[in-house]
Amino acid sequence: MPTNVVGTIIKLLIASLIVGVILSWMDLDAMGFLRWIGHSFSDIVAFFGEFARWALGPILVGAVLVVPIWLIFFLIGRARGR
Repeated sequence: MPTNVVGTIIKLLIASLIVGVILSWMDLDAMGFLRWIGHSFSDIVAFFGEFARWALGPILVGAVLVVPIWLIFFLIGRARGR
């Protein structure tokens, strides 16, 4: 926690006032902003979900080749004592 709690609270209040005035000037309110953040978060989650669905097939196909080769090299290295 900051050593000067009162000073920190005053700075936060002033910063909040300035940001609030700017947002009001841009005709934005708190609920609209929170809704926008919620929609943006939903869009980001949906994007990563679609990406994961798209990437899963190529990952599995690549793993069929990569994992056995890695396992062979791992076992050879283990047998040599590395």
